[in-house]
Amino acid sequence: MKKFTNHIDHVAWISRPENLDANIAQLEKLADAKLQRFEREDMGFVMYLNWEAGLEVVSPMPERTDFNQLLHDWLDTRGEGVMSVVFGVRDLDAHKARLEKLGFEVGPPMDDHPDSPWHHKLNLQERIAGTVMNSTFVLGDIDYADGLIPFGDA
Repeated sequence: MKKFTNHIDHVAWISRPENLDANIAQLEKLADAKLQRFEREDMGFVMYLNWEAGLEVVSPMPERTDFNQLLHDWLDTRGEGVMSVVFGVRDLDAHKARLEKLGFEVGPPMDDHPDSPWHHKLNLQERIAGTVMNSTFVLGDIDYADGLIPFGDA
């Protein structure tokens, strides 16, 4: 298993539901990467991911839930764009403890759904660590299966 440490792991955008198809099509063209759709009906959102490219797009489903209300509120106040940057760390608990000593409030572990289509490709642990320049800064301790992330030669 490999992981990004002290490096951006991936970026997550937020999209309005009515713009989602067009936003995904544009991102796929720009990155020359296919994003995989995954629905969390239990939480009321859709996400598109490509772990190899480090790209994620999240969109709330139109019917509001306790969870997706936060996504709807984000769109209402901030609009579409970069919602979060996931920064890879070697040890999530150690990084959390360091930030808390510095006075930062670090959130609880975020849910990784066992039925996700990527569950066999990686071990995902994340925590929200704060806000930087109107985007959420997320700590990610993510172990990727060997060969999943393509690295090219210089």
